Amino acid sequence: MEFVKGRLIPFFYLIGFIGGFSFSLQAQNDTLRLSNEDIIVGKISYLDKGIVFIKTVYSNVDIQVKWKEVSSIKSPNIFFISLENGERLEGSVNSISKDSIQITAINPNSRAQKMIDLDDQNQIVLEKDQLVLLNKINESSVSRINGDISLGFNLARSNKLRQFSVLSHLNYNGNSWAGIFSFNAIRSIQESTSAIKRYEVGGMVLFFLPNDWFLFGSEYLLSNTQQLLKLRSNTVVGLGKYLIHTNHSYWNLQAGVNNNSEKFQSELPANQSIEAILATDLNFFDVGVFNLTGSLIGYKSFSDKGRYRTDARVNVTYNFIDDFFLKLGVSMNYDNMPAEGATDFDYVIQSTLGWKF
Repeated sequence: MEFVKGRLIPFFYLIGFIGGFSFSLQAQNDTLRLSNEDIIVGKISYLDKGIVFIKTVYSNVDIQVKWKEVSSIKSPNIFFISLENGERLEGSVNSISKDSIQITAINPNSRAQKMIDLDDQNQIVLEKDQLVLLNKINESSVSRINGDISLGFNLARSNKLRQFSVLSHLNYNGNSWAGIFSFNAIRSIQESTSAIKRYEVGGMVLFFLPNDWFLFGSEYLLSNTQQLLKLRSNTVVGLGKYLIHTNHSYWNLQAGVNNNSEKFQSELPANQSIEAILATDLNFFDVGVFNLTGSLIGYKSFSDKGRYRTDARVNVTYNFIDDFFLKLGVSMNYDNMPAEGATDFDYVIQSTLGWKF
């Protein structure tokens, strides 16, 4: 009897393990077939910037797969979906051929039905490349948030140099609106010289309109010792249009009105002016292991005759392993009528190590 018991107990453990493993596999019911015929089974988290993130039982982190390498996708789950024409809806996505997908919309509004040309069953067949973004819908809206943070630190014995920098972004994608938050900072301390400080905080909300138009409002704060700025506050409202909006890149133009409020260091008087703005954003996120983003904003003052300003930023990101990356960022500011004693042009170059989430 003891012999039988000794054999039976391990046997039941084995049956339990196999049953649990089988159940786990069934729960991972999203399937990706790649161009090389490999098959990945798991839970698709999201598709963004040409990369599919899928969680499997084989890894504690999401596996990243280039969307252009996916020949077939099968999933019963509901996603938030963004298309190349700028329309956004909720529904399921499944491949019907190597280059085409079928979307089944869930409770689409009248605009989506008209703009996407859904049939009586709220379905439409599109080319695979017309799919820009997927985000699995959970009970919590946290699943629609993604971002990154990167840090840099320099230390030198000469003049006891200590320099710290941070670059960070946080994004939220909703059905009818999106939010963007950023925080960038650099602080440099060196013996026998004044500390250099530069802090940038920005937030933007976009409200999506038909045909890839959008309304936006933003708040941008800058403190910069080089330009004697204690605080510059830019409050902008305007209208924008995506000229390119794909899973490889995007490019948009924006125009609006800005309320520029400035407080300076020392005894310099404060200044406030109304400005017209023209801006553009460019993002390439399928250049091998590199991502390239850039923005340019021009300001023309109505209140201060003859004054104009420009802000520009370029970031190059190298994705070297999983969710970790190296980033090189350049930020520039120009003002043709700076405060007395301040420089008209300032730039910062930051090299950082970061993590995206």
